[in-house]
Amino acid sequence: MPPHSWAGIQWLGAAALLLLALLLRSGVVLLAAGLCALVAGVVALWRRFGLSQLTYERRFDQGRCFAGETVTLTVAVTNRKILPLTYLVVEESVPVALEVESRRLHFQSRARGRLRMRFTMGWYQRVERRFTVRATRRGAYRLGPAVVTAGDPFGWAEQRMEVGPSDLLIVYPRTLPLEEVGLPARRPFGDLASRDRLFADPLRFAGVREYRPGDPLNQVHWKATAATGKLQVRLLDPSASLGLAVFLNTWSYDHFWEGDDPDALEAGITLAASIVAWAHEHALPVGLYANGLVYGWGFSLRLPPARGDGVLVQALEGLARLQTGSPQPLWQLMAAEVPALSYGTSLVVITRQVGADLAAAILRAQRSGRPVTLVLTGPEAEPAPDLPGVRVYRVGGEEGLHGAALAQ
Repeated sequence: MPPHSWAGIQWLGAAALLLLALLLRSGVVLLAAGLCALVAGVVALWRRFGLSQLTYERRFDQGRCFAGETVTLTVAVTNRKILPLTYLVVEESVPVALEVESRRLHFQSRARGRLRMRFTMGWYQRVERRFTVRATRRGAYRLGPAVVTAGDPFGWAEQRMEVGPSDLLIVYPRTLPLEEVGLPARRPFGDLASRDRLFADPLRFAGVREYRPGDPLNQVHWKATAATGKLQVRLLDPSASLGLAVFLNTWSYDHFWEGDDPDALEAGITLAASIVAWAHEHALPVGLYANGLVYGWGFSLRLPPARGDGVLVQALEGLARLQTGSPQPLWQLMAAEVPALSYGTSLVVITRQVGADLAAAILRAQRSGRPVTLVLTGPEAEPAPDLPGVRVYRVGGEEGLHGAALAQ
């Protein structure tokens, strides 16, 4: 029955008892009428002011963490009025990837559960509760919306309000040593040091020196030659400063509408994060590209090679926000981004399987002076492509990256 119907019945009952008391001249009936009117007034008061001057807040002690780590969730309810609340229930919507320790979530959907909390609030009181939350997998998560329900002491009337989503919690993917994900610990992408002397970037000017026999004439610096009176040539930065560019394919099959292989995708993301962390540890410039939707950022992940702690943090954040559903295949992303990479940059392509278009893009990159390493995250049944000159690893299956990353 709607709350206003209960209110009408309560006041009608009080009026009927009052009329009966006057007719019978009965003090007992008059007292009952007064009590009925008092109850009706209390219920009306709680219905009118129960949720006024009431706030509900929640916050994490940190906005970012790695998968497998725990954060502290603090929820706070503040009653800024003289009217106490004997019955207050908060139902918070929580992603299933965030496990609230020592609490059982009520079912809401496959992706979310409900955390139910009960409070009793005095006048001008603030109550805080803290929960330990374990982030079980990478992603970008929000709590909420939450539903706050307040009732009168008799349980006859309830009032509800909805509180919007919380601030974002970014959960970074795990980073593992390369030997734990099926790649060799030493020189996983070839001999970068020896190859660096073979490639020089014509756009990176490092200085001049005197001409030596065998120097190419197109590197002669004519202004320096005129100023010194001796033949001078340009010095170019070797490709030691060019590092790695990681390309991650979020498509599990040749077409994005064919569906996803979540295990292969998460394995690829963990692998990409581990390679970026490895490059950062070895002071190599590293870039990251992925043909997936990036929550809050855009339609693809494009981070050109660079050095520094900020690069690692930005790459981990991009991988945490990465989602499937992009209509752009990886070979199109490579066609747009590879020509902009410096000569000698090593490419690492991570994919579940390789179609004809992606194979052609890999070979074009390889022939353009940018060595390619291909890492397959699909099952053993997926055939490995024949790509001359391309180093190929397979890290899928129980013994590879799936076992290392998903078993944790």
